[in-house]
Amino acid sequence: MSQSSERPMSQGGGAGLGRRTFLGLAAGAAAAVLTPRGASAAPSGGARPRSAWPSRSRWQELRRQVGERLIRPQQPWARLAPDAVVPAKFRNPWYLEEQAGATQSTGMYKAWQSTASEYAVAAESSEDIVAAVNFARDNGVRLVVKGTGHDYYGRSCGPRKSLLIWTHNMRRITVHEEFRPQGAPPGLPAVPAVTTTAGNRWLEAYTAASSYGSEKYDGLYIQGGGCTSVGACGGFALGGGFGSFSKRFGSGAAGVLEITLVLASGKVAVANDYQNSDLFWALRGGGGGTFGVVTHMTLLAHPEPSISGWISGPITAKSDAAFVELLQRYVEFAGTTLIDPTWGEGVILNPDYGMAHEFDRGLNVMQVGSTFLDISVEAAEAAWEPFLAPLKARPDDFTVSVSFSQQTFKNRWHPTTNEAIFDTRRNAPMGYYWWKGNASEVSAYWGAYDGRGVPWTMTQGGTAKTLAQGLFDASRTSLILWQTNKALYGEHPEAKERDLTTSINPAVFDNVAFITVGAWKQGRYPGIAGHEPSKSESQAQFDGVMAASAHVHEVTPGGGSYSNEGNYFQDNWQQEFWGSNYARLLKIKKKYDPTNLFTVHKGVGSEGY
Repeated sequence: MSQSSERPMSQGGGAGLGRRTFLGLAAGAAAAVLTPRGASAAPSGGARPRSAWPSRSRWQELRRQVGERLIRPQQPWARLAPDAVVPAKFRNPWYLEEQAGATQSTGMYKAWQSTASEYAVAAESSEDIVAAVNFARDNGVRLVVKGTGHDYYGRSCGPRKSLLIWTHNMRRITVHEEFRPQGAPPGLPAVPAVTTTAGNRWLEAYTAASSYGSEKYDGLYIQGGGCTSVGACGGFALGGGFGSFSKRFGSGAAGVLEITLVLASGKVAVANDYQNSDLFWALRGGGGGTFGVVTHMTLLAHPEPSISGWISGPITAKSDAAFVELLQRYVEFAGTTLIDPTWGEGVILNPDYGMAHEFDRGLNVMQVGSTFLDISVEAAEAAWEPFLAPLKARPDDFTVSVSFSQQTFKNRWHPTTNEAIFDTRRNAPMGYYWWKGNASEVSAYWGAYDGRGVPWTMTQGGTAKTLAQGLFDASRTSLILWQTNKALYGEHPEAKERDLTTSINPAVFDNVAFITVGAWKQGRYPGIAGHEPSKSESQAQFDGVMAASAHVHEVTPGGGSYSNEGNYFQDNWQQEFWGSNYARLLKIKKKYDPTNLFTVHKGVGSEGY
């Protein structure tokens, strides 16, 4: 008999990844490789609209179905006076998620800007979503879907003439000690799992799993993302997202056991290995907002690990030549030691460039920010000694200030005020927080963004020097983030077996790391007088990141990317994001959504939009 624990999310809770200042500087870094062509100021997505916007009476018909849940979204910053101080709540991700007309990013230079839809259905059930889908399809209205609004492409907002399905209020989590997918054959072993709904965030999912206790389990863990406010039932897993421990537990797509969604036909369908299996394959990696509106997602849970650790601190090279040597030593170390499932995260080069628009080309800083799992500090120090000791022995060339720490894994979800910013608004759920390191990303306006996989072969032999030189060249004009956990070379065999059943880009299995490059400014609001982005600053960021991205691509042949963190302007995006899986994904897209009701920028089937 299945045992489960269910909780509505009005009770609050806390979750996240501790000691993530490093990641905050990095979480949004990336840029473009190619000169943008035909870029639009408004985000793209949804059905190809008819020329005539539906009449008032048609909207009243939708209101009769969903009641007061049909709303008129407004951007919270729309009436900000030119000389007004930007309210602190605009830098609070939990506040922004409570606003139908807001997104976590305010736009990207030459690409898109955050726009509130004309109407939104503040969905509370599958029936609400069915009504919205049917209305959009039958009336030729562009459809947009938003859970938490974390998207670098602007796929979870506008354009103005659109209908938004806003799933924020659908928040309920069920923890299962024994779960079997619907339609599974008799005798299939049950597994622990967590079912999330369309409005849940990783904060809530992690806490629910960790607090679960029984005779068999003292806490569970599910593999999700790092930012506490990212959705746990949407684009993260659908796009094949990664977390700190993905080399141990797999990508976000690999952990999905079952999905319930509303199709373009208005039908509510269940997809798993035993029914709609082709759709299930496509959903796990094929991208969000593409095949339907997900209402429920059940994720594989694991016994909670015992120990998590953090390796942090800067290494400064005192000359350009020393920095190139440092980079070569690191990529060789990453290609041998850090491919083990024990390790996650990585390093960031010149983190001060993240929000800069002018660059000191003599800056040579490597900020270490790596994780380890279920080993002691002493074991971690021993593993890193071959990399760090030679650097410490040469104080004329390098300054090394790297430290090691550990904690009980369960304490990861209970950070201190040194690590996290807590939501102290009146009536805010108790224990909700976001990492201090992520703080600058809230209300970020992006100059540019790109991500690229690094083939393991580039860390071996003479190619390691080539890679190091490319990273050095790129670091002259952009922040560079190197993460081992967003590449699956060396992945744990059990996790790899699951990942191989998904539609994520096959290139990831040959990659040793994922590089992101980028730049942004916080608190810039396009179209709001006195608070608009500076064109000259954005252009400088764009140029710097674009140059860095070109260097990265040159030294990562065949590395590919993925749809959640790629290049907005990417040519040949089908190959870059999905590789050999794209043709099959497109066939499934046409089967379940033949009229392209669900279309997002650079999503499967979006050619011509």
